[in-house]
Order: sequence, then C-alpha cells, then structure tokens
Amino acid sequence: MPEESKTNIQAEADRIFAAKLEWHRKQARLPIEEKVRILLKLQRDDYPLLLQRGVLRPWEKPWEIEP
Repeated sequence: MPEESKTNIQAEADRIFAAKLEWHRKQARLPIEEKVRILLKLQRDDYPLLLQRGVLRPWEKPWEIEP
C-alpha cells in the first residue's frame, strides 16, 4: 500500500475516533431522564429482532414501564 494511502486511512481513522469520543462525551452529559428514554427506545426497537430468534431469556425482555 502506498504511503499516501496509509496516511489518508490514518487521518480518516483519527477523525472517526475523535467524533466517537465527542459523541460519548455528549451522551455522558445527558440528564438521567433522557438516558432512560433512549434505553427504553432501544429496547423497543430491538425487541422484534430478538423475538425472531425464538424464546427470549428473562434479561432480553423489555422493561414493562412507560416513561
């Protein structure tokens, strides 16, 4: 692989990692209510996919609460 390609790949990887780090920092600053809302939405979104596999284990079932 030419040196220029390696440099471009590294620059892109650095950009992605920096963006990911900033996203994590923003998520950490969210209020607890927003974090719980996001968690419950993710559970609802994933539930149909888990059901396709068959019987769910107790920890795979979504919490039965509404925010």
